[in-house]
Amino acid sequence: MKDPISIDQEYSENLRQKLICGEITAITFDTQIFDRNGRTFRGGLIGQLEQLKSSNIQLIITELVRDEAEKHMLAMHRAKNIKIEEAASTLRSHLSQELFDEVQEELSDRMTPENIVFHEINDFFLATDAELITYEYTSTRKLLESYFKNAPPFHKQNSKKSEFPDAAALLCLEEFASKNGVLVVSEDNDWITFCRESKLENLHCVPDLSVALTLINSVKHEIKEIVEKRLKAFKEFSDSGQLQSVIKHNAAQKLRENLKFTGRTGLLYSSHCTGVDVISTSFSDDKTFGIIREDSSLTVWALELDLKCHIKADVSFTSADDTYLGNSQYEGKLITSSTSIIKITGTSIDIETMINKNQTLDLGEIVPNENRHLGYSW
Repeated sequence: MKDPISIDQEYSENLRQKLICGEITAITFDTQIFDRNGRTFRGGLIGQLEQLKSSNIQLIITELVRDEAEKHMLAMHRAKNIKIEEAASTLRSHLSQELFDEVQEELSDRMTPENIVFHEINDFFLATDAELITYEYTSTRKLLESYFKNAPPFHKQNSKKSEFPDAAALLCLEEFASKNGVLVVSEDNDWITFCRESKLENLHCVPDLSVALTLINSVKHEIKEIVEKRLKAFKEFSDSGQLQSVIKHNAAQKLRENLKFTGRTGLLYSSHCTGVDVISTSFSDDKTFGIIREDSSLTVWALELDLKCHIKADVSFTSADDTYLGNSQYEGKLITSSTSIIKITGTSIDIETMINKNQTLDLGEIVPNENRHLGYSW
């Protein structure tokens, strides 16, 4: 019986800390891991990756692994098809024509190897919410530079041409890892060397999926505690009225910068909006709340709601020869949609509020030296 695969305790703890603080946010595996799983995405350790869909770890699959897995699966299912056809041919001499025709009819209804493989891969991506890392992530220049420098996975001891697919996949992973730390599950020496020598220091090799899943699951409690502390801090922030205050302040500033006005004036003078003030804002009852990101390093929520705004606009009037004719004030109401992105780290809560920039307030017919409420209601 094969001994369970393990990694150095110090390295293991280092990876745990990176998972806890959110430095590692993704996991991938090479084709050897797929082959070891019986060349199937169903069952085994690869089947256990479905649990990642509800976690803060993103499963990523390189185009190389998907293509090689598809190739291996097609070969396996085509071989099974040949055996089925051979068995059916043997049966023919032992069955009546009528019974043999029934068997043939049943066999003709089965899925083709191509359909079986397509559905298995598609079902796996849906079940795990995996992201495909395509070859477009890297460039031909980087690939050729690695080739001529004998950089991993190219080296003088192997047939360098055969390593082009692996090199492309690894360069794609490195590009992805420029923003996200990745657990790379592989026992391939070239993959291990590439990850170790990557200047980003963001590709972390482990030898087996069981090791990777053990690491990910071992930090769930710590991450849960961190998220719960953030939730408590946010609740206190909201209950104190600070959340509403910040959103109102942000929305008012955006309105001052972006709100547009329309109005009708007489032919003898022109008008110009000289100032905008948001007298008050309040929230409507409808709101939508969503989780954008939630891990040990950062919590990001989105809050969508409608704001009821009481607006005051100052309008200046001039004649055709630019003579000042007077100033008017108009007050009106409008409802604007807003989206607030709430980012919570260990010690701070930052809120960015966005509104509809195409909002327009119609002042109606306007004349110099008047103060008027527009009479709009919610």
